[in-house]
Amino acid sequence: MPTFSVILVEPRYEGNIGSVARVMKNFGFNELILINPVKLGKEARAMAMHGRDILENAEILDGFEKLKEKFDFLIATTSIVGTDRNLLRTPVFPEDLKNSITLDGKIGLVFGREDYGLYNEEIEACDLLVSIPASEEYPTLNLSHSVAILLYEISRQRFENRKKRLKKFRKADLVEKEVLLEKFDSFVDSVHDREQDAKLAKKTFRQLIGRAFISGRESFTLIGLFRKARDRIKKQNKKEI
Repeated sequence: MPTFSVILVEPRYEGNIGSVARVMKNFGFNELILINPVKLGKEARAMAMHGRDILENAEILDGFEKLKEKFDFLIATTSIVGTDRNLLRTPVFPEDLKNSITLDGKIGLVFGREDYGLYNEEIEACDLLVSIPASEEYPTLNLSHSVAILLYEISRQRFENRKKRLKKFRKADLVEKEVLLEKFDSFVDSVHDREQDAKLAKKTFRQLIGRAFISGRESFTLIGLFRKARDRIKKQNKKEI
């Protein structure tokens, strides 16, 4: 599983830096790197809200060239989409970042200056260029908005990967649940003498199973457990008689 850092290159407005820290907190990203930033003050802390810890722990670098030493993979961002003649400015889109989710190591998301973006040599130093689709009339997004969109996409794809792994666990079907409830009822009848107590136990277990995400294997295990417990109790009762 890769670790992602947000890298802001020469950000000019401390409010933007604070807003980025807040967005990072929203999506569970903690590592912020600032390259030659404006001095941070009250405005940055106010905009960061609950992301102040990210702001306070941000690493400050004095040059872009140091990034290559720190990261295994760098993803640059741009609002300027090139043509066939400018391959350097030919980007992928946020949904194409799914391949980077499967990488191991440290990945840096590089965001350029508010007024100019990233220089060509900075883009060239990165491994991938991504652009967020926007209006052709005004394609430049606010810095924190751009960060939010990319972090959302990475978070969404991570969640999709987790869902795929969860699908390997087959959910118990209705028949299996009914058999489980039947075995539990039989078990309860063997241990409770009072009808009221047995009724309450059965109702409680039904509510529990109704709320639970129980797999077929778990259902099978519990069915066997309740059946064996019931049979052992019945056998013990016969001995006592």
